[in-house]
Amino acid sequence: MTTPRINFLAVFVAAVTTFVLGAIWYITFQTPWMELSGVTEAQAAESDPVSAYLISFITYLLGAYALALLFKSMQVSTLQTGALTGALIGALIVGGNIFTNNTYELKPIGLSILNAGFSAVSYAAMGAILGAWQKK
Repeated sequence: MTTPRINFLAVFVAAVTTFVLGAIWYITFQTPWMELSGVTEAQAAESDPVSAYLISFITYLLGAYALALLFKSMQVSTLQTGALTGALIGALIVGGNIFTNNTYELKPIGLSILNAGFSAVSYAAMGAILGAWQKK
């Protein structure tokens, strides 16, 4: 069995891009997210953003790496196919898990839509980068 040739720079760029998209997404939807999640201004002020940022970046890095491995086995090698495949994974697999978990946790459907929407957008972006930027 041969080890797939992964473009680690593309994986890193995909993770950084997702991190930036997350900042844009959640700054844009900050007020509805806080209302839907029940997080107050006081709680947000007391939280440790460094831990949250670190955990986010690590999970984005792992997700991009997993997507790169999957794309190698599926022979995804274009921006369009990568974006579509990423969007489907983000919306239907990751987003589906978000909806399921939030349903059992009795969280509002609007929160599920907001968070699953980010998953669809972020995985589409990661997929576009990884699909287009193949290691030769």
